[in-house]
Amino acid sequence: MLKLGEGSNLPGKIVLKLFPDLLPVLVPRFQKGWILITGTNGKTTTTKITVALFKEYGFQVVTNARGANLVSGIITSILLAKLHPTREFMADYAIFEIDEAVLSKSFHQFQPQILVVTNFSRDQLDRYGEVDSNVNKIIELLQKTGCQSKIVLNGNDPNIARIGAVVPPENRIYFGIKEEAGSSEFGLLVEQEIGKGIETGLETPELDILAEEIGADYLKGSKFTLVYRQRIHEAIHLKLPGVFNILNALAAAAICAIEIDPDLQKLSAVLNTVEPSYGRSERFNYRGASVFLFLVKNPVGFNHIIQLLNQAQGNKRILLLLNDLTADGKDVSWIWDVSLENLWKISGIKEVVASGARAGDMALRVKYSSPPAIPQTVDYSPQRAFRELAIRLEPGDDLLILANYTSMIKFRPYLLKVCRKAE
Repeated sequence: MLKLGEGSNLPGKIVLKLFPDLLPVLVPRFQKGWILITGTNGKTTTTKITVALFKEYGFQVVTNARGANLVSGIITSILLAKLHPTREFMADYAIFEIDEAVLSKSFHQFQPQILVVTNFSRDQLDRYGEVDSNVNKIIELLQKTGCQSKIVLNGNDPNIARIGAVVPPENRIYFGIKEEAGSSEFGLLVEQEIGKGIETGLETPELDILAEEIGADYLKGSKFTLVYRQRIHEAIHLKLPGVFNILNALAAAAICAIEIDPDLQKLSAVLNTVEPSYGRSERFNYRGASVFLFLVKNPVGFNHIIQLLNQAQGNKRILLLLNDLTADGKDVSWIWDVSLENLWKISGIKEVVASGARAGDMALRVKYSSPPAIPQTVDYSPQRAFRELAIRLEPGDDLLILANYTSMIKFRPYLLKVCRKAE
């Protein structure tokens, strides 16, 4: 039997083939409007936090929880949601992450209340092109449509400042990490070489909502003080690890502040309960050993995970998964832009295994990253590679799996299955 889940685009593709004008019919059926979240990294987690916030305030929300962010995936999510199709409005809000390339083609159909741009960095160059090309498309989109949406922008990303230059000040809000906090050991990783020296019409933007006094506890999460329009809110405890997730939380907080509650009264309680999204810093237990699954689909995202893992203690074994399917992009040369050399600054690495359809490419990248004298092997079968690594796990060892998009999507169900069997 064919299994169709929310992460599938197929139902939406079939429906759009039969009813190509369905989207304009569905868009007005959400009483309070649409919120779209786009960017290279952080879409899924920002969407998840935003949905959790809006639900906490009592709103009925439809979303694409598994990240099916093409138009067909958005349609699929609506079709599979428990809605009221016979009523005038099916739900209060439609909150969706949307693919960067799809946004420029379909924005006029959605006319969102709020558009969020998390960041832009090099990702699938054979599909998206370079960063400046993507930024220019967003700028042209906003100029041509005379957009009246509220625009939420990452003020720490110099590329995004170019977008803010064409948005009326009353319609834009910048989120980010206070400069002094961002320059700490946690760091902020963006495509600096693209953004530097570009005439934006703006100085470094003043942040409307920001994080300061940042503290991190490796994979257990982080804490920070939130400031909104110069008003200090209570300290926030975030269960999601890494500085990148602080940015995602700030983006969601900005949406909440401008749409439903400028006092952010329920923010702290929600952020303290949101768990990692599908395949993004997830923890599994395999026969007493901790197994962590990290999505690494482009250089900036990969470098953020390496940065996070530098806080790690104890011994660990690493499994690197690399595919080149359509959803990944056929061009895997991006792995050479990853600062893989920084991976070896992490103490306690006992071995590394490269796997997936492009395991050979990943193994070559490892070879030229000056790794320490540890075992390095290649196995094109991720499941077999995991089984072999698991056999060699010793008490206290962690297994860290760093996987690009389709390798994560394909491997996670297997990992979940074997971990449940081992309980």
